Amino acid sequence: MVLFLSACTDESNPTSSTEDDTTSSNEPTPGGTLVRAAIYGDPQNLDPMARSHGTSTSMVTWNIFEPLIRYDAVAGEFKAGNASEWEISSDGLTYSFTLNSDVTFHNGRVVTAEDFKYSMERVMNPKNASPNAGNLQAIKGSKEFMSGNASEVTGIKVIDDTHIEISLDKPDNTFLSVLSLPFTAAVPKEVVEEKGDKFGEEPVGAGPFKFSSWVRGSEIVLEKNVDYFAGAPYLDKVVYKVMEDQTARDNSFASRQLDMMVLGDAQYARYKNDPTYGDLIVEVPELFTRNLKFNLEKDGPWQDVRVRQAINYAIDRDTIIQTVIQGKAYPAVGVLPSSIQGYNEKVTTYQYDPEKAKALLEEAGYGDGFTLNILTTSHPAFGLPAVEALSGYLEEVGITVKTEQVDFAAMTDRLNNGDFETAMSSNGGMTHPVEFLSRYFHSKNAGASGNTSHYTNDKVDELLDKASQTTDESEMIALAQEAEEIIVNDAPWWFFNYNKAVIVHQPWVKGLQEMPTDIDYQDLTKVWIDESLK
Repeated sequence: MVLFLSACTDESNPTSSTEDDTTSSNEPTPGGTLVRAAIYGDPQNLDPMARSHGTSTSMVTWNIFEPLIRYDAVAGEFKAGNASEWEISSDGLTYSFTLNSDVTFHNGRVVTAEDFKYSMERVMNPKNASPNAGNLQAIKGSKEFMSGNASEVTGIKVIDDTHIEISLDKPDNTFLSVLSLPFTAAVPKEVVEEKGDKFGEEPVGAGPFKFSSWVRGSEIVLEKNVDYFAGAPYLDKVVYKVMEDQTARDNSFASRQLDMMVLGDAQYARYKNDPTYGDLIVEVPELFTRNLKFNLEKDGPWQDVRVRQAINYAIDRDTIIQTVIQGKAYPAVGVLPSSIQGYNEKVTTYQYDPEKAKALLEEAGYGDGFTLNILTTSHPAFGLPAVEALSGYLEEVGITVKTEQVDFAAMTDRLNNGDFETAMSSNGGMTHPVEFLSRYFHSKNAGASGNTSHYTNDKVDELLDKASQTTDESEMIALAQEAEEIIVNDAPWWFFNYNKAVIVHQPWVKGLQEMPTDIDYQDLTKVWIDESLK
């Protein structure tokens, strides 16, 4: 039996940007408002359980809801959330959690083990059509419940108010990672039933910040939860300004209306060399892989693996990275980004070779070319500018590109619903290599659960299943790398780049961290405002 104990009281972090802030040595002080940009636009809603999927939602819901455990991506370890301690049985099938008895929802009610059972079953309830349901299929009895043949999930057992036990059908070493995500957090049943669909607009959780207000297309405001069990955050408020346009963010930051912002490619060099802001930058290789994904449920030339491989050979990703993204990215050699465990720099990859691309197209019967419809957004790094750049390369081998630009919310909907032929996207955020590969390429996650390419390969499924069940770390990595090799050869994506994420902040903002899961997913309980510098 393995026992994990954790305390949520450590406020220090050796990689925090405060180490570089030499203008103030004050200890963290409470108070102040952090104004930040929501660069992916308005969330569809703020219900993390059954109706949300995507970065714009998760960025906010991380702070409203409290899962059983939290993953500290900077320290690389799981820490206590709503659960103060947990045990994993020696056979890897049973997870036992002891809840903190002093955790309360934002409406004042104590959180109990029954709330977690209700919330996870809510995600798996087929009536809710949750895009996250597939991520809980490892739980014993989940398939029977999801098919409507059982009234509850037998693998989730409430022992008493502060103890819950979750049993799996088979060992899954990615399961702790799943339980650290917002959609597994507890929600108050009485509030959900009272508000109905409105719960996604007026959410109630148990996290460090409470929902305050939401003006669609403008801003979302959170306020500190003074009763947060791990101690109230320093910040009084957090304001998410909905700002997809980098120029608008730039102007707001220059006029000090924004306290922090993610830098785009064009701004990176300018801020990096700025005498004021050069030392106020936090950057990290993120766990995200930018890609052009093919919808393998749609009929078209891309159904032929030779066509997908040809597209990978036809595009000069290195040049696009240097010219369009101005070097603020790392060329993708495969699926797994360089900052994840199990990264394989020796995975077979595609070098720029237009003649080989033409030969493959000829061999597949498309020597005369065809038209490729690409769904995209305005994102400067993996949106329309990148599509326009790659279009020239594809035209050289006879492929005509037509683009359709939509906002991020529409992109999320259409990817989840399969309403596209090909789409430019960015996927990742998972810290476990098997979870990363399974989310986007295991057939069990086809569709809204993550595998929006609808890629299916029985051997890949088998390898990933074995990798998730082994207790041998070296075996897990070897199996994951073997699966990745097959995936890259099958080319359900054009593998573009791994993101170099950068945040610039005002001098008075302290406590930002190098967050590899997504630099926008800052732990706001660590952030504080030095009012003396404003």
